[in-house]
Amino acid sequence: MTIEALQEKRATLLATARELAAGDGDMARVKSLMAESEEVGQRIEAIKSLGELAPKPTNVASSEPWSRGGVTKNVFSGTRDEANRKAYTMGQIALSLMGNAKASNWLKENGIKAQSEGTNNLGGFLVPDPLSSDLIYLREQFGIARRYCRVYPMTSDVQLVPNATVSTQAYYPGENTGITTSDMTFAQVSLTAKKMAILTQVSKELNEDSVVDIGSMLARDMAYVMAREEDRVLFNSTYKTGSPADDASGLQGIPRTLTQQVSNTIANYGNAGGIVLGGTTGNTGAFANFTLANLQTMVGRLPTYADNPVWFMHKNFFFQGVAQNLIGLSGNAISDIQNAYGPNPTLFGYPVVFVQVMDGTNALSQCNAILGDLGKGVLFGDRRGITIEVSDQRYFVEDSLAFKATERYSINCFDAGVASATVADRRTGSFVALFAQAT
Repeated sequence: MTIEALQEKRATLLATARELAAGDGDMARVKSLMAESEEVGQRIEAIKSLGELAPKPTNVASSEPWSRGGVTKNVFSGTRDEANRKAYTMGQIALSLMGNAKASNWLKENGIKAQSEGTNNLGGFLVPDPLSSDLIYLREQFGIARRYCRVYPMTSDVQLVPNATVSTQAYYPGENTGITTSDMTFAQVSLTAKKMAILTQVSKELNEDSVVDIGSMLARDMAYVMAREEDRVLFNSTYKTGSPADDASGLQGIPRTLTQQVSNTIANYGNAGGIVLGGTTGNTGAFANFTLANLQTMVGRLPTYADNPVWFMHKNFFFQGVAQNLIGLSGNAISDIQNAYGPNPTLFGYPVVFVQVMDGTNALSQCNAILGDLGKGVLFGDRRGITIEVSDQRYFVEDSLAFKATERYSINCFDAGVASATVADRRTGSFVALFAQAT
């Protein structure tokens, strides 16, 4: 009991004893109450001399251990406290997978459940919300594909997405004449999810004092590597004649989709409506031989319904194959020169985005630039969130753990236009690519 409660009890005992003594009460009872009151008084004095014997304990579990943050830059979104809490949660997941019982208890107390994958001795986690949405956000920041494609959530490994191919038509009916009906026509765009996996090596020496840093480091590494691979598949998947086999991902990006239209035959690249050939023959595809006319042709070919186009190219191609042509323009094109430099360059009025997984060195018959409205012509299927697993076997000699992150996704560049040996039959879709001339 607290001192206040004991003092109240003593006052009650004395009041009762006084009332009995003033009347015809039992004196034995009065003496008993006075003795009990004296005992309570002694207890009060003892507590005062020792200090509070039972202070209210600090609830460690309800504290905010993430509030002190970490030493590395936090990549999660939100306020500083929100970002630190997300990083702390990610770090606790990592520690739990490493067998840390305290971390497992913290996750359980905070409603974050593990989902054992049964593929290793330490189990796995399906990254929970809101961490999963933050990792998607990070992949969008680190990568290009998710940022510009039409992202579609997949509810199964193979999913058909309706896409309108023919619109209704307008008619001018005569007097007392029925209106001709017309219907929208839909095609089915198929998405087939493919599994991507990455490994991250983490030292076993990590401890609970670096939980926020562990979480932030894992999130940054996983998001960056996954985003880079998604970009590679979309912008630079296998397409050259020398390597006609399917890309390792089993998916087809923009270059592969376009060259497949002409059976990956370099001599027939010009038959594809979505391919513009640039440079000159016999020059190993040197960037300096590309002209502004090549890029102008791309702009002219792009259909008007692709009304939000963006340039995609390697930074080196831009400055070696584009900017050097802008520098040679006359003075009345100074705005083009100015817009070509800085963090957000434009070209023919359209923004330029640097994609560093595209080819940055010259070569014959390679794709050097893409102009397109990817939201109109490319579907990016997102099958599920990121799953994290850990093993202590792969890096046993290094005394490290292997964190494996997997995701399932799909890409379909469905609006690639039409290829034909007959010029009149060629059609450009939502994107057009610039390829180097062959020998």
